[in-house]
Order: sequence, then C-alpha cells, then structure tokens
Amino acid sequence: MTRVSLLALAAVTALVLHLSLFLPVALAASDTETQNPDLTVSLSVPDQASVGDSVAATITISNNSPKLQMIVVKGIWTDPTGDASVQSKNGLLLPGQTLTRVVDYVVSEKCVPGTHQITLSVESQGGTSSATAPIQVV
Repeated sequence: MTRVSLLALAAVTALVLHLSLFLPVALAASDTETQNPDLTVSLSVPDQASVGDSVAATITISNNSPKLQMIVVKGIWTDPTGDASVQSKNGLLLPGQTLTRVVDYVVSEKCVPGTHQITLSVESQGGTSSATAPIQVV
C-alpha cells in the first residue's frame, strides 16, 4: 500500500469513528421464546419511554408446525405495581408462516414511573409461547 493510500484509509477511519460517536443509538429490549414447539414468538420494545409517548412493540409469531394453527394473541402491559392491561386478538397461521407486526402502546398520564413489562403471549391447541421485555417509563 502506498503512503497516499494509507493516509486516505486513516482519514476515512478517523471520520467514521468521529461520526459514530455523535450518532444516536436506538436501544431496545427484546426476547424470543418457543415454550410451545409449534410457535416461536419474538418481542422488541424501546428501552425507555415518557408519558405521552407511543411505544412501538415489534412482534413476530412463527408457526413451526406443518399444520394450520388457530391462535389467541395477547399483548400484556404490566406496570411496577403489578396492574396489567391486556389486548387480545384471535387469528390463524398457515403452516410455516411467520407474521410480523408493530403494535403501538400509548404511555398515558396515569402510567406509574418505573420498570414495566410488555409480554407477547400466543396460545394454540398445543400450548402457549410467550416473550417478555422490560421498558423504563420516566
């Protein structure tokens, strides 16, 4: 490598390092579980939210079986006091199908500050798989 090439490489490396120090980092909590071998569920949420924020929870549900699965999907938001709110929906998954959705939760003014848990629970005839991720409400 010539001296000019080395200097150019060093300059580009320094610039990339400098820029990466000032870019915001999107942190997230996530979990993937397969308690029921027919279903794999994944959940990803931001690490932190404030009152009034809309929290986007990314959920993924996979049918690992060769059969059509009738499922009940529950999104459960549990606050630090143990109070929980549940959203529920029924659906079908084709054999081998993977479904990904973004579900928005709004952090209300009544929300207690602290560590909350968001749980994705998916039940089929063969059992339940659930994933849980924490979110800090400030």
